[in-house]
Amino acid sequence: MKKQERVILFSHENDIDGLGNIILGKVAFKEIEYVLASNVNILEAKFRDYLEKGLLHNYDRIFVTDLALYNPSLEMVSKDSELSKKVLVFDHHRSAINEGCDRYNFTKIVEIDENGRKRCGTDLFYEFLYLNGLLTRTKALDEFVELTRLEDTWEWKKNEDKGIKAHDLAILLNGIGLNNYIDSIYAKVIKNEDSFEFIESEKKVIDEKKAEYLATLQNIWNDAEFFEDEDENKFAGVFANYEYRNELGEYVREINSNDLKYLVVIALEKGAFGQKSYRSIAADFDVGKIAEAHGGNGHPAAASVNITKEQKEKCLVLRKISKRDSICYLVNSSYLE
Repeated sequence: MKKQERVILFSHENDIDGLGNIILGKVAFKEIEYVLASNVNILEAKFRDYLEKGLLHNYDRIFVTDLALYNPSLEMVSKDSELSKKVLVFDHHRSAINEGCDRYNFTKIVEIDENGRKRCGTDLFYEFLYLNGLLTRTKALDEFVELTRLEDTWEWKKNEDKGIKAHDLAILLNGIGLNNYIDSIYAKVIKNEDSFEFIESEKKVIDEKKAEYLATLQNIWNDAEFFEDEDENKFAGVFANYEYRNELGEYVREINSNDLKYLVVIALEKGAFGQKSYRSIAADFDVGKIAEAHGGNGHPAAASVNITKEQKEKCLVLRKISKRDSICYLVNSSYLE
């Protein structure tokens, strides 16, 4: 009997793209361990901890998806003749390409492919799995992966056929939580290989979440502050729970009457000390560049920057005096490791 492979997957915990890789891994290998991280800095630290303790040598396959490894981990893997054959990285963030993370033979980082198609971690991993005979393509998996890609690349707004369904998938995650999402979607693609459809209970969760969002978003937006950055781009800043970052971006795009270029959603409960989520409001405005200038990363339409312990503490002090000053301080702060 062939020995069961030990597989570990490091992925992004924030959205359906990071979790989509776990679902595909479970389909391909049945038994899979996974480690989740909210950003590249945390993933790098977690991966390096496994690396330095020698734990990775216990696995037959090691995947990193939807977040790229950075250095020193990349160099450490490249110099290890065993691990360099076991580790595979699948990512699509421009910031990782800019850092040169794609120059290693065990990394595949593609933002836009040669056909002009925007890629995501889930569809890069899916392609690898079926091309290498590790899983069998089905109509259900094809649709699940494409819905994930549409949502994660923000192309769902441009796709009349599947756009709403793709966004509903992300709303479902917010409604049922990370672990239930993994279990539910895995069961769905295993049970029915011919189509990918929401069941009635999932539709109810999605509808309820949409109704909840509308009332909540109106209240959050009423508390927004408005600014201009150094390049005279108008933007708004708000404090809100991380869950609402995407829906708030959509809400503001629909009602934008202030010539806003972008939105900054400050979620102090996210991660260790908080996170700033950047969302483009004006068409084709690149928030990824703004996030990168402040020590973050992401895509043209959506990006993020972590908040440090010191920044959060000062923010809370300022907030007691002036909410506007508190937001202004954070949006002008950079994340430094």
